[in-house]
Amino acid sequence: MDARDLKKWRKRLSYNQFEAAKQLGVRRASIQNWEQELWPIPRVVELATHQIMRRWKQRREFGPVLLIYTEEPIWQQSQRPYQISILHSAVCANNKTAMQHVERLKHDPGFINPVIMESNGEIIWTTSELLRQAFAATGRARRRGVRSEM
Repeated sequence: MDARDLKKWRKRLSYNQFEAAKQLGVRRASIQNWEQELWPIPRVVELATHQIMRRWKQRREFGPVLLIYTEEPIWQQSQRPYQISILHSAVCANNKTAMQHVERLKHDPGFINPVIMESNGEIIWTTSELLRQAFAATGRARRRGVRSEM
């Protein structure tokens, strides 16, 4: 990550230097020094910016996104006859719409290894995050006595 990338990250999230510093757990002067190329940007800061950006992309309104899943496990046991796993994908307007698909499919035995990604292939929601979110939403809805809406 260079100074231009850091500034682009900050602007994409609409952070000023104070807000970016707070999110990264550093002082504003560090952000200034990195953006003016006075100091090299530490690898840990680069990794933190990627994680913060991924969390930002997990907002309900972020999109468009792709919901991808298979009907069968991709890695098959050697004792089983050879099978072809079918990959399903659905273009969704945003995370909210994709999560609604997950909510409908989560108990289907043919809904395996779902992920939500951007069109460039970057993963926004991993399988474990996605299923944890879907089942947590069901639990919250039951406690409120209403149908879950993600």
